[in-house]
Amino acid sequence: MKQMNLAKRIGGTIMLPLAMFIVMFIVCYANGKTYFGTLPMWRIVLSDTAVATCCALGIGLQFKSGRFDFSGGAIMLLTAIIAGHVAQDMAGNNITVFMILCLLVSVVLSIIVSLVYVFGRLPIVIATIGMALLYESITCIVFNGAGAKYVSNMTLNVFASFPKALIPLVACVLIYAIYSYGTVTGKEAQLLANNQQSAVNIGINEKKNVIVSYIFSGLIFGFATMIYAAKAPHDASFTSLSTAGELFSNILPVFIGLMLAGFCGDLIGTFIGALTLSLLSYSLSAVFTAEMGSAISTVITGLFILLLNVVAGQGAVWIAGIKKVLKNSSRAMA
Repeated sequence: MKQMNLAKRIGGTIMLPLAMFIVMFIVCYANGKTYFGTLPMWRIVLSDTAVATCCALGIGLQFKSGRFDFSGGAIMLLTAIIAGHVAQDMAGNNITVFMILCLLVSVVLSIIVSLVYVFGRLPIVIATIGMALLYESITCIVFNGAGAKYVSNMTLNVFASFPKALIPLVACVLIYAIYSYGTVTGKEAQLLANNQQSAVNIGINEKKNVIVSYIFSGLIFGFATMIYAAKAPHDASFTSLSTAGELFSNILPVFIGLMLAGFCGDLIGTFIGALTLSLLSYSLSAVFTAEMGSAISTVITGLFILLLNVVAGQGAVWIAGIKKVLKNSSRAMA
């Protein structure tokens, strides 16, 4: 019985990325893209998965605590600009300075968001949108609005490719796991998410919980920025809430992780979700042109998430209906 249960868990965990790989393998080979499934392809996919997972864990840490935070993308962009330019222009391409500043700036920006939310007594959506707008405006000012463009900097972009991209990924996974399963704050956050008033009534200090949780999410965003900053060039945000795109593109693995939580927990589920979406994005970009592949990838990703939600919500009902039909058919035949 235990072996069967373990088999179901493993099967449920790997089902999505395995199915995605098989389907995209067929699609790519049918279009002459025979490099799909090769080692260079996996190096790109895993580095994409690393940054997507790190961002998703930072967002998911607040999301599972009942807080939908819009400031994550702005925090990462501003952190990337400050840490990268200081390390590159003032510290002689010092990777240690870059790493320290990524963590330090990200944590400070996250703490400021938490303080505005806690002491401003604003709804979390209003507080985080306001801070996102503030941080975006700062990106247009600092370093003359140069943005974060370190793709060609061979010193600062060491975490942008496999296997070194796994270093920030492992760090983010450990931070998320420590917060969720090894701290009182993480366990209290679940109570606050389930019933905020009841949790406060039993003595949980919500203000302290929020600030501590933002310190942990700030650390995760800091490690994520190490990959994000050099993965691609990022312009300063001259359009309001342009960084919200980073939020919504990286929150999709969180949704998949929550759906797979029954099989493997939300932490592993988030990684599996990021891997599945990275396989989808890589394949569509390979089959179509860059612009068309990006557009089609966005549409199909949305449809894929919608389908997953429908199946997750109605799958049990459908299976019960099919069993009932089969049972009635067998009786009629008898």
